[in-house]
Amino acid sequence: MVSPPRRRIRSTMACGGTGEEWPSLPADLLLAVFALLPSDADRVRFRAVCARWAAAAATWRPRPWLVGSRTDRSGQGAAMSSFWLSQASGLVPFAAAVPPGLEYLSSSHGYLALSDPRAAPKAITLLNPVTGRRVPLPPIGFFKKWHDVATVVLSADPAADAGWAAVAAGFPTNCLAYYSSAAGAWTPLHFSAAGYAGVEHYGGRFYVAFKNRICVLHEPECGSPPAVIPLELSDADADGDHVGGGGSDDEDVPGSGRRVAVDTHLVECDGDLLHVSVRDEAEYSSDDDVAVDGGSSTDSGGGKRVVELHRVELVGDGAVRLVPVERLGWHSLFLGRNRAFALSKAEFPACRVNCVYLLDRQGHPDGVVRVLDMDSQWARRDETIYPDDGRRGSPSAGWARRGWFLPSY
Repeated sequence: MVSPPRRRIRSTMACGGTGEEWPSLPADLLLAVFALLPSDADRVRFRAVCARWAAAAATWRPRPWLVGSRTDRSGQGAAMSSFWLSQASGLVPFAAAVPPGLEYLSSSHGYLALSDPRAAPKAITLLNPVTGRRVPLPPIGFFKKWHDVATVVLSADPAADAGWAAVAAGFPTNCLAYYSSAAGAWTPLHFSAAGYAGVEHYGGRFYVAFKNRICVLHEPECGSPPAVIPLELSDADADGDHVGGGGSDDEDVPGSGRRVAVDTHLVECDGDLLHVSVRDEAEYSSDDDVAVDGGSSTDSGGGKRVVELHRVELVGDGAVRLVPVERLGWHSLFLGRNRAFALSKAEFPACRVNCVYLLDRQGHPDGVVRVLDMDSQWARRDETIYPDDGRRGSPSAGWARRGWFLPSY
């Protein structure tokens, strides 16, 4: 009688059964095992076992990360710092799998946009820090030397869509660049404004917002360069109330009061496109230094920060209406100058419902994350989370960049 191979005997003994039993384990048990794995590398190996294990892992919702990089005074020697958001909404430091010496730019669709601060012109590398997949992009040669790449937004995961595209925004004089994976090159877009612009891919199209300007990126099918088309802003919201000016680039954004726009974001949330304004509050009560009028606000050190939300509605050919939004429901917003996104408490338990996680004091040694409760403009909860990497308070500890990131497994 021929004995079975020793290798099969060991496999059966180690598994407690035949090898065919493991792929047929219940999905909830597989998910429980996946959640207990100690590292992202182990989770990647787990997904590679078979299609059933990969399907179980796909139902696991990761925790948002906070990623940042610092450079020395000469702009060299980038050092990365990373944290994940815990169930208690605190930030816990950990070492993300990011190659040393690279500078963080932004994030999109599970990829970090990174660059080498020593290289000129600046080339961009897309990196999935979980799987290790890299997508090198060519330099944006038509950006001027003093332009910095502030945001890179993808239309889709490059690993899942061969026809993906990207939009990059420069700073301080905002300029845009369009990248097509089919062409493999960047194309300049005719858009210019002083400050940061919000970019989002929504409903199959790229949208750009700066203060009270909202534009859509039109991509012709004939292969000609895309065009940035301004959308006319309706003077009235759904209730007939005035919400803001038309096409001028003044300091006012939708809403009332004398406020100065600090950042503008476009965020897809629960099927809607939200226009998010982060502004300095100009009017205060002299007694308690509390903002006089509405919004969810916080003290940023130099004044109040006010976050206001509007839903973007298409009302006709080339026109939009901004409808005020008071509550986020079961969602929360993660706002950073480099990227913004919305998450649901049902899918991401670490998030607090109806809250805004605002990255404030960009580049400051004591840069903070402020958790703003949108429930009541007068009974606000303003909790400050300090991203502490052991260097807080040091005059050289200011991150050049930091932003939110949602990993993709």
